[in-house]
Amino acid sequence: MNKYERILSSIKEQTPLLKMFERGVKPEEVRAAIIELLEPYFDNRDVLERFAIEALVPESINLLKLKEERPFFEMLEKCLYTYHCAKVKDSETCFKCCADWQPKIVESVCKCWSVSHLEVDKDGLEIQEFLHECLSNIGDVVEGLMKPYLKVLLQQIRIIRGSKITFREIENLDLGGIVNELIETSGYPDLFIPGPWGIRLNQWRNIAYHHSARAERDEIICWWGKQPDIKEIELSRGEMLEVVHTNYEVYRVLHLAYTLFFIDNAKEFKRLCSSLKVEVRGEAEFLSFAAGLASLGFEIVELEKSSDEARLVVKDVSNLEPDERRYHASQFLFPLWHMTRSKKVITEYREKDDTPNLLVSISSTICEKIFNGELEPLTLAKRMEMLDLKTKKIIPAWKDS
Repeated sequence: MNKYERILSSIKEQTPLLKMFERGVKPEEVRAAIIELLEPYFDNRDVLERFAIEALVPESINLLKLKEERPFFEMLEKCLYTYHCAKVKDSETCFKCCADWQPKIVESVCKCWSVSHLEVDKDGLEIQEFLHECLSNIGDVVEGLMKPYLKVLLQQIRIIRGSKITFREIENLDLGGIVNELIETSGYPDLFIPGPWGIRLNQWRNIAYHHSARAERDEIICWWGKQPDIKEIELSRGEMLEVVHTNYEVYRVLHLAYTLFFIDNAKEFKRLCSSLKVEVRGEAEFLSFAAGLASLGFEIVELEKSSDEARLVVKDVSNLEPDERRYHASQFLFPLWHMTRSKKVITEYREKDDTPNLLVSISSTICEKIFNGELEPLTLAKRMEMLDLKTKKIIPAWKDS
């Protein structure tokens, strides 16, 4: 469970979801708020309503964070407009380009979790170690995380401009060429030359990769370019941290624009991506799972998993009636199995004061057959085992009337 603690902490401390339930907001109101927030960016209302809780809770949180930083939020809207314009210009080519890049995008998401796990608190570091960590962050974000999003965005711009493009041509472009073309043709060059330094994304990558920086007392000197045109900039410790933050915000803009567009057009991409074999990292699936539970007013207290058994403990943070809310625990069994693939999955529901209320469980055999379409989803309600933790009595499974 250790590697998921940061995710749970982030959901608890950095999002309003659980606090909203503590103030008496109902689950249906949270769902309605997510739909209202994202509706301006979706063409397909049915997709938005379907995935509001299942897939879009993390993205709605990211959108709220970007709204707090107006310049980046405006860039997000411009990136989304680019995708929509490409869709209008040539929908089939637009969708195929995104589908072609999906394996690289998934790879980027996996790298993002690695970067997150390796992140260290920089506050107590000496200036040399501080600089080393900042350069490492910048290089990881620009080269490792951001690059596929820059490439797929460039393809959308070329579609709008009527250019002949192929995946291989874009893949073979170096980062400098990609950034230069985006600056010249996107209509929003500031995203690729994040201020106030006037240094391009590829130049920050080069500074990081070539360690073109040194510490002098409490100041940091960075340089870039080629002889005889070498440029330098002097930054304070706080300004260097702002560089790291700004590059990550650019990544967040690019990631969120692509993700919203991809989910909005999920039907088309499902058709195009059906033959692709992409493996989603466990942390990404866990984030969606935990955020989805939080959007319903449940906090994950504990998760233990092995090949034999996965046990999830959730606590209610709402003020709703526990004996009605407890049956939501059964809804978490199938996604818990999908995430862990354990032979048996168990969910314990606790009331707001931490009182154990209900235990539900199901075997992987039933979940597998539901997943493969051999059984109806309602079979889970008929086959699961329920134990009232207050009375220690077994509750009969649901039956057809």
